[in-house]
Amino acid sequence: MKRAFVLGAAVLLALIVMAVQPTSSVLHVHLDVDSGIEDYGTVKVHYSVGASPHAYELVISIMPVDELDGLPDIIIVDVDGRPGRPPAVTGLYDHLITDMKLRGLMPNVTIADLERLDLKAVSKSVMVIGEAVDMDDDAAAEMMSWVSGGGRLVCIGPGSLPFRQELEGGEWTGREDFLRVKYRELDYSADAVEASVYAKALSLQTSAPLYALEKGSLDDLGAVTIGHIHHGVDGDLVTSAMLPLGDGRLVLFGGPITQPFTTSGDAAISWDILQLVTSGGLWSTGEPEFTILPMSVDARDGDFTTSISGDMVVMAYTPRSYVPAYGRTVATTS
Repeated sequence: MKRAFVLGAAVLLALIVMAVQPTSSVLHVHLDVDSGIEDYGTVKVHYSVGASPHAYELVISIMPVDELDGLPDIIIVDVDGRPGRPPAVTGLYDHLITDMKLRGLMPNVTIADLERLDLKAVSKSVMVIGEAVDMDDDAAAEMMSWVSGGGRLVCIGPGSLPFRQELEGGEWTGREDFLRVKYRELDYSADAVEASVYAKALSLQTSAPLYALEKGSLDDLGAVTIGHIHHGVDGDLVTSAMLPLGDGRLVLFGGPITQPFTTSGDAAISWDILQLVTSGGLWSTGEPEFTILPMSVDARDGDFTTSISGDMVVMAYTPRSYVPAYGRTVATTS
């Protein structure tokens, strides 16, 4: 009797595990862009995708961009370089690899030690720093020049931005050209939260980090809020923002990275980074437009009209990992 009970429990567990596994293949969303329609100044995006065994929500985003290159390599920086890499490195790496495979993409993610990093060799890559980093001013200035020259740098949490002035005793200290960025502990239980257009279009998940960025200091730098805004009596805080820096882009996330089961964990931030890369968000020249198609198992076929023109990245995806659906195309329209 006991053996039968154990066997039955094992079978039940196997059925449960099978039920929550993602489908074996990606639902490829076919996307076509056409500007030759009757309505002048608009662009038509045609989408089509086959039926699914599960209901899912499909999101289509259109991002105006200034570059149309292929997907870049993503480099996660190991700050201390010692054996036994920290979760802020391995967690980001594992989740990025998994999310790419769920979209049918060939993973192009590597881990590099900070001391061995050759900035000249990674000029076309997206670099991610997920830990507090302690660099001398000359090395930090070299990284700042790398971004200004066209690099894309993602920094997660206080202390992760190498070229940042520090506030000590009410006075800013550090090199004059370094950035003045403020972080503050987030009491999200008492705040009203607003999602930015980027957060809505890309279903960005990082919404409640331990420390968020003060919006006022970001506004002074000309940054664009791409995450969520927490409105509070002590001023607005944002979960992530993008700052044009010369010819490059700097993306700042609140943090630090905590356990994966929280909304500021490596799973959420990895998803957000991949969304910003695949959607063209790191090369955007304006806000995206998007449409959300409701839950359904049926095949989908239709058109979405947008006012965006010029160079663009069109991406279709689902926030539901149990139904991997993905499509992406780049286009130039007049």
